[in-house]
Amino acid sequence: MCLRIALIGGTIEALVLAHHLVEKNDVTIIEMEAELGLPVNHPGRVVDQNLLNTYFTSEQQTFLSLQSNADGWGCRWDWIMKHLAANIARHGVQFLTRTRVLSSTKKNQTIHLELTSTERDKPTLLTVDRLALTESSEKRGPGNRQHSLSPHPPITLSFPVTVPWFGGTVVSEDATTAPNPDLFLSRGDGMTELWWLNKPSWSPSRGFIEQCTPHLSKNLDDLSFDSAVLRALEQLPTLV
Repeated sequence: MCLRIALIGGTIEALVLAHHLVEKNDVTIIEMEAELGLPVNHPGRVVDQNLLNTYFTSEQQTFLSLQSNADGWGCRWDWIMKHLAANIARHGVQFLTRTRVLSSTKKNQTIHLELTSTERDKPTLLTVDRLALTESSEKRGPGNRQHSLSPHPPITLSFPVTVPWFGGTVVSEDATTAPNPDLFLSRGDGMTELWWLNKPSWSPSRGFIEQCTPHLSKNLDDLSFDSAVLRALEQLPTLV
């Protein structure tokens, strides 16, 4: 049976779920931002390189320029997101960006979502059979606004408790003087990601190329593509 499934949040977990669901179902991903995965606020880390074979072509894996590290393989997280999104779009997953859910109402066995209107030529009412939230319910989008997921709440993915992190991308030569990062990820593009649970007073000689202060799990085992895939697969049976 083909189900209509909506996933709220353009997260890596949503993309993985869509990858496994789209073959037999009609899948829509709803994202408040204009583009999935931005701003980048997650380490570009893969633990088991073989896991990528399920989701990416060999050409895409070459493009990722994976670099071996003691903490796993380092790469740009935004390219993991972009390649995975492109792959599932080719198989029919629909993306509604710049879109918020205004209400979620269940009638009989279907869920009716009222959506904000945008420049897209799409209706503002979406009817689905399954609805899942793949990001924190506290997330805020443009204008500091949130989804309104009442009166019928969605299925919610289980996420680990989060704490503040500081992440900075530097030229790899500068990373050699970094003071004890909690996560060190050298990438194949000549850059290195440094992640601390407590922001250091240290600054690289050429400055941080990029930096962010997201809330992520304190457990390093949770900070990888592998962990995101596991979270998605654990939730998959509830949607089919």
